[in-house]
Amino acid sequence: MDLNLSGKRVLISAATRGVNRAIAQAFLGEGAIVSFCGRRARRGEANPSDKDVFANPMEGDGVEEAQAGLAAHGKVRGWVVDVGYADRVAAWVTAAANWMGGIDIVVAGASALGGVPRNRTGWDINYNVDLMSAVTMFDGALPFFRKAGGGAFVALSTITAIENHAFGEGGLSYGAIKAALINYTHQLSVDYMKEGIRANCVCPGPVYIEDGSWGFLKDAMPDYYEANKARHPAGRFGKPEEIANAVLFLASDKASWITGVNLTVDGGFTRNVKY
Repeated sequence: MDLNLSGKRVLISAATRGVNRAIAQAFLGEGAIVSFCGRRARRGEANPSDKDVFANPMEGDGVEEAQAGLAAHGKVRGWVVDVGYADRVAAWVTAAANWMGGIDIVVAGASALGGVPRNRTGWDINYNVDLMSAVTMFDGALPFFRKAGGGAFVALSTITAIENHAFGEGGLSYGAIKAALINYTHQLSVDYMKEGIRANCVCPGPVYIEDGSWGFLKDAMPDYYEANKARHPAGRFGKPEEIANAVLFLASDKASWITGVNLTVDGGFTRNVKY
């Protein structure tokens, strides 16, 4: 199926590695133009996170390496942006729009994940990174959507927002804030469909990527890793391209009559009935 994404101008947060990088690569493979951001300029730099925040210690590509790798697939540019700061996100959206000549699609995928502390700091981090970065991206893109005559907004939430999925002694803010993201996205779908702007969420289940969270947990928390893998009806975790495929479809004109949807992409990991 041709998704008619060639030439579309796509904005993606936190796409130096993991699922979001797979999404960026998939868009490029369809002929889209991609602007992305990441927190670090290059591999080996320290994560600019609070000392009390649990952070994945595995090295991952920075913006420079990610841009070099993605450039083999199409027209792409990366920016160094800590999405925990709304003013930096807003400036990036404008700069990316100017570089691409507009914005047609926004994918809000940044997350502080569930390893934040169980205190106000943890709540603030998830709020700023997981929710407010998405809000700021949409607000900044809205004038460009209108100029283009419509657009598509896709937010990445998590199954932890729709079903209890405990992460050791990690923060309780992760699932709650991601649930707020689903609600926010649905409100956008109601308010802006009249302008041809659609808004949908994707809730991924556990996805294995060597330099991702579950790659880290395989070594750092092997019992937790194996328990989650064992409870999966497929006997494996998801692949990043399986999430990317869902995001691209929802962002494409082939999903022109789909808005306000929270699509769970987990291979049957969650047990709740999805009415």
